Amino acid sequence: MVDANPPDTWNTHALPAPRQFDAWREVIVDAHLAWDIPRIACAAFPAYMHQHRVDGLRLTDCTASARVSGTRGRAQIAGDDEAYLNVVMIAAGAETLRFGAHEVHLTEGMFTLWDSTRPMAFATGDSLRQLSLLVPEAQLLRRVPRVRDLIGRPMDGRHGIGGLFVDHFQALVQRFGELPQPSRHSVLDATLDLLGLCLGEQPALPAPRLRALLLEQMQRHIDAHLTEPGLGVAALARAFRMTERNVHKLFEASDATVCATIRARRLAMCRRDLEGSTLAARQITEIAGHWGFEDPSQFSKLFRGAYGLSPRDFRRRAQVAAPRDETTVTRAHLHS
Repeated sequence: MVDANPPDTWNTHALPAPRQFDAWREVIVDAHLAWDIPRIACAAFPAYMHQHRVDGLRLTDCTASARVSGTRGRAQIAGDDEAYLNVVMIAAGAETLRFGAHEVHLTEGMFTLWDSTRPMAFATGDSLRQLSLLVPEAQLLRRVPRVRDLIGRPMDGRHGIGGLFVDHFQALVQRFGELPQPSRHSVLDATLDLLGLCLGEQPALPAPRLRALLLEQMQRHIDAHLTEPGLGVAALARAFRMTERNVHKLFEASDATVCATIRARRLAMCRRDLEGSTLAARQITEIAGHWGFEDPSQFSKLFRGAYGLSPRDFRRRAQVAAPRDETTVTRAHLHS
């Protein structure tokens, strides 16, 4: 039976400025399941939230007028009565979602999915307007069996079937309250069918613009995990919920393979540590091992190939050059 309750409409207009953020936080948590949202320092926080709840679905239009962040961890997830998938679309502003080591940055016209059973975090930009559709997981699994593979995938809502869905989504948010109660269930069913069609059409790899964004995110992930021995194609595939084949294909657009990218970044970090004074007392093998090079002879060969000197000769030259540079600086300071 269709829920006949009127929509929830809320805003901060009548609230004292110091109370606005706390009130917004309470409303957002009620609308979007449980979140841990730290308080921010702000003189005022003008915002609104408009939501319809029908047949277990929640259709929400909300704003945030300043930068806000939040997390969903085990404590928040444990309080849910069932599993949901949430479609998040950015109508204005920007938002970053983090799923473990994977981040997705959404700007106006982009959308993605998040899973209520998985820990995650968000951080908004200034002046965010977000539309969302919270759906019981079973309703999307029935339409798109591979829907879990699309969690955290940035999707472009400005072209093609993605644009058709976003146009429909925005119109639904604007007009849903005008629909007669008996027709709302059918309209929402049609919305989920269109969403299912849109998700089902998503390629194994996203469109070129989003592919470049995903490659950038993957390269940042590599930089953040360089010291991990298991870093490689398989680890990236797990972190970004892709096949290993598609990870390789994604890097075809860059100047290097996955393995070459990881090796070059690790060598660059070894070079940094060898030429600096902070780790001057540390053995070269320790530095190499820290950055994932377990075989000293192989490391020496790779380092020489990249920088033209053995690690030992490179460090010796850097140590000789350092005092000369300090002397030059000191003299320049004395004569200034």
